[in-house]
Amino acid sequence: MSLTSLFIFLLIWTMTSTSSCQLDLIRILLGPAHIYGMLYCTIDGSVIYGEITPTFPNAAVQMQCGAGTVVTSVKTDATGNFSIFLDAPRLMLLYVLTNCTLVVTTPLVDCNAALPSFGTLVSPLQLIGNTFHGLFNVTNFIPVGFRFVHSI
Repeated sequence: MSLTSLFIFLLIWTMTSTSSCQLDLIRILLGPAHIYGMLYCTIDGSVIYGEITPTFPNAAVQMQCGAGTVVTSVKTDATGNFSIFLDAPRLMLLYVLTNCTLVVTTPLVDCNAALPSFGTLVSPLQLIGNTFHGLFNVTNFIPVGFRFVHSI
């Protein structure tokens, strides 16, 4: 009976350690990416220091890659914050960093009648580091800084 118990113990231990290694490999290869920021109701979407700067609620923010392919789209919340999570393989993160931008498609006039009714806000992405959330190593990106573009 003790030989059978030893065999079962070794079998379970082997399966557990294999699963742990596989999980580590999956975490390394498939760590999610988090892109987040706050959008302000200004000509360049940024805060004006020394003034009370209103945020841009309910604005459509797209992540576009390559020749304008929309990868995902979100709306800012009531406070102008947006958050995008991507389940991208780690090997794709360099591509995201160098070939993707954030594009605000909601006209600026929607948050302030004195701003243009045409054009968009565009920002490249900046890698700011990694954080751990549970089992996953999350790669974090923020917008470098939005700029007004007459048309895309």
